[in-house]
Amino acid sequence: MKEKTKMKVKVADKPEIKPEEQACHHYWVIDVANGPKSLGRCKHCGEAKEFFNAFPDFNPMRRKGSPLDLPKLPEVEMDKESES
Repeated sequence: MKEKTKMKVKVADKPEIKPEEQACHHYWVIDVANGPKSLGRCKHCGEAKEFFNAFPDFNPMRRKGSPLDLPKLPEVEMDKESES
């Protein structure tokens, strides 16, 4: 029977790995809407941030005119020879 020979292998020292600071997965608790912005705080880390209560440029409630208004068409001159 053959004997298995064990080989010893030198391994370099493992570099010390510093654990990365884990980013907080924010759980925002936002104050009641009172104006264009509301303050929110993260339930876990306490970070504060302002949130818009509405999109500043898009507000479907602010329409210019009625949806039933027809677009203005350019004026067309009729030919004098035409009978229509």
